[in-house]
Amino acid sequence: MKRQIRKAFCTILVFLLLAAVPSTVAAETALMVGDEKVSTDEILYLLGLELGGSDALAALAAKEMTKEERAGFLGRVSMALLFSRGAVLKGLHLDPKIAAQIRWNQINLLANAYIASLAPRLAFGEKELKAYFEKNREKYVRKSSARIRHIFITSGEKGRSALLALLSGEDFFSVAGRFSEDPDSSVSGGEAGWAEEGTLAESLDRLVFSSPLNTVVGPVEAGAGFFIFEVLERQEGRSLSFSEAKKLITADLEKAVLAGEASSLGKRFPVVSSPDILGRFPVR
Repeated sequence: MKRQIRKAFCTILVFLLLAAVPSTVAAETALMVGDEKVSTDEILYLLGLELGGSDALAALAAKEMTKEERAGFLGRVSMALLFSRGAVLKGLHLDPKIAAQIRWNQINLLANAYIASLAPRLAFGEKELKAYFEKNREKYVRKSSARIRHIFITSGEKGRSALLALLSGEDFFSVAGRFSEDPDSSVSGGEAGWAEEGTLAESLDRLVFSSPLNTVVGPVEAGAGFFIFEVLERQEGRSLSFSEAKKLITADLEKAVLAGEASSLGKRFPVVSSPDILGRFPVR
């Protein structure tokens, strides 16, 4: 029961954070805390969130609630409002992290609402999807991929010791556990799953897609250290059929619509970006 109350209370707090834009629709007041009014529409919205359903379901549930249950629900809403007022009195809303959370909750809510308003333009018919596919077939391919296992070490000497252990007949799993300095491959016995061609460091990528299967290769210097690897399987790249590419095509068309919309809005609200600043953040 305590967990349910806490969950409902958190839901109400989230609503209060997001409700920075006042409603323009006149509605009957269900609750007042100081000069803060909560309309019946807002109460239905909160009740719907708690029940995980629609306003209609919330309205039905509200009718079936006992007087005590309704009073209890309004009590949780009023407590959330009181605590939010208390936070302002303590100046907690001025804390940079809390202020950023409040601001970005509102921004994300409005951004998602704006995207939802574009729904008619983001609904693509089969004909439109097929036409785009025919014009852009070269984009929709499945790259060659390889299933590999590897051992990562930061020194050539340690790499040679690991290679010697493998060539002496020691199992790859145990050698990876003893030598690999990558926590994941150390625990998994070197298993790294599937990698698409072009996603690995160039020196490593070239060898992974040209070396014989089930053959230990390395140490190969790449990035911050050396790799010893073995290719267990390979799948050759191929073109995707329309049905295979359909979700990708839809995503690409959606991105195009959203990029066009952002570009149009950017003419009204110029964007000034400073990527170099991100590299100057102090390490805390």
